[in-house]
This record gives sequence, C-alpha cells and structure tokens, in this order.
Amino acid sequence: MAGALTASARTTVRDVTIDVARGIAILLVVLGHNSALAGAAPGFVDALFLFHVPLFFLLSGLVQPSHPMNVAVTRLARGLLLPLLVAAVSVGALKLMTRGGSVEHLLAGIAWATGQTLPWSHLWFLPALFLTLLTTQALRNLPGGAARWAFASAAALLAVLSVPMAVGPDLSTLGFAAPVGLPWNLDLLPACLLFVCAGALLHDAPALRARVEHPLVVATAVLLFAFSLGARVDFNLRVFTPPPLAVLAAASGCVVALALARVLTTLPKVAALLATVGRHTLTIFLLHVSIQKALLGLIAVPTSTFMRALTGLATAAVAVLASLAVSAAWKWVLSRWRPRRMTAHAREVAT
Repeated sequence: MAGALTASARTTVRDVTIDVARGIAILLVVLGHNSALAGAAPGFVDALFLFHVPLFFLLSGLVQPSHPMNVAVTRLARGLLLPLLVAAVSVGALKLMTRGGSVEHLLAGIAWATGQTLPWSHLWFLPALFLTLLTTQALRNLPGGAARWAFASAAALLAVLSVPMAVGPDLSTLGFAAPVGLPWNLDLLPACLLFVCAGALLHDAPALRARVEHPLVVATAVLLFAFSLGARVDFNLRVFTPPPLAVLAAASGCVVALALARVLTTLPKVAALLATVGRHTLTIFLLHVSIQKALLGLIAVPTSTFMRALTGLATAAVAVLASLAVSAAWKWVLSRWRPRRMTAHAREVAT
C-alpha cells in the first residue's frame, strides 16, 4: 500500500494516532469539496484548503516504508496508479457515453494526468503522490539519517519560495482549460516534497515530533494559522500565494491537526470512528466528489446560510458512509476471492 491514502505505519505496532489523523484529513477533504458548504461558509472552506492536502503529504512521509527502488515502484504503482487508471478510464468512458467527446481526448488527458485534464479533477493527487513518494524513496539511499530529511525539506522550501508553480502550456486547442500544469503534476513536486520530507523527519526524529505536539507549540501554531488566513492554497489550480504565508498556513495547520489527532486518540469511541475512516481513505477519496454532487443535484439546496451549511454537512456525512460501505463490500469480496484463488492454485500445483 502506498502513501497516506493506503499505507500502514512503518512500526510493528500500528500507530492509531496516524489513522485518526488520516481520518481527520479525509473528512476535511470531503468538506472542502462540498459545494453547499462552500456556498454557506466560503471562508471556512478556504481555510481547509490551506492545509488539508499538505496534511496528507505530511502523513505520507510519516508512514511510508523503506523498500528497494524496484519494490517501491511496483507497490506505489499498484497502490496509486492502478486506482488512478481504473477510476479515470471508468469515469471517462461514462462521460463519453453521456456527454460525447473523443477517445483520443480522454486518453490524452489521462496521459497528461493533471486535475484539468483528468475526468475527475481530484485524481491529480494520485500521480503527484506517486512521483513524490518515488523521489522520497530515492532520497532514502542517501546517508545522513534524520538530517537528510531536514536538508531535503529546506531545499524543497527554497524551491517553493523561489519557483512559482507552472501553469503549463496552452492546451485549449485540445479542449483542456488552464492551468494544466506539467505532466503528472511535476511542477508540484517541490511543494509536495516539502511536506512528505517533513513527515519523514518527524518519523525518524520522535523527539522532534513530541516537541511539535507540545501544547505551547500547538497554541503558537493556532495563532500563526489565524495570522496566515489571508493566504490562498489550491494545488490543483496552481494557487500557492503568497508563498511564505501559504507555507506558514499549511505548516501550522498540519501541526494543529496532528495535535488534535493525539488528543482525540484518548477518546476511545471517537478515535475508533476516525481510525476506521482513516483506514478507508482511498475509497472515500475516489468516491466522495461524485456522491456529494449527485446528492446535491437531487435535492433543493436551501437558501439560508444555516440550512445550506447543514445540508452540506449532511451530504458530506452520507458520502463518507456510502464510501465506507463500498470499501467494506470490496474488502469482503477480496476476502472471499483470494482464499478460493489460492486453493485453486494449490490444486493445480498438486496435479
């Protein structure tokens, strides 16, 4: 399994705090993609965008296991690129049948693999995470222990502050709206690496992680996050402005989220619920946008701010529950299929 969407902790004892943090992160992503909630509380949604994607990258660094490069490529491709391909082809084929278009346009968009070219825009995250974790695996071959992550984070920070995200070439003649970015979101690599390497640093330096979650540090992070609310972050649309303030907002938001996860871990029922959500993030990530859009399209969204926000929260909850049901059903199917396949293989070997 690959990344914060699918990976387990690198330690032999599973860190429930990470699952809780992943649960928090995916819930924030779901809320951030709810149009009713965005209409009722745009400032709240803008605040979520400041750190919910950086949080996922940071958690990926915390949980990414170390493998030989050939093993890492295989696992990352299976965990990230295969779901990307299945989702993009399935949704793209459905759109071709219902809205028209060309197969060539669909395949070109999937090959470019950014939010503006893929059939589902939020799928941009999967190739970006693939490239980032693959780069991180290469960095693991360098000496230096935890210090290498500090140097890598510093280098990535310098790149983020000095090199703007690329809007990409003009592909409007091919039917793709700007900014398409570079293929596979290569232009986002410095920003993604900044948070993945920071997560790897926290994993390899437990004392540092303990200091980051200290109440005084968390209180400071809350103040810094409030100070940086004027920043704007949207990786898909290549918005990360102004860069220093955006980095501050993302980093302080991640610190607060990690501390919140640690606190919620002490509440067994809440922790169990969030950890369950955190263990099914890939399915929730893939399905939540379409489920929310379908639900909001079927109902009359109220005009009052309060009722619109309530509708947004309700549809977000249904999207999460429906995704959990799909994920549980899929795992049940796999649990039934794999033993039968192994039994059939054993019989073939015996004969």
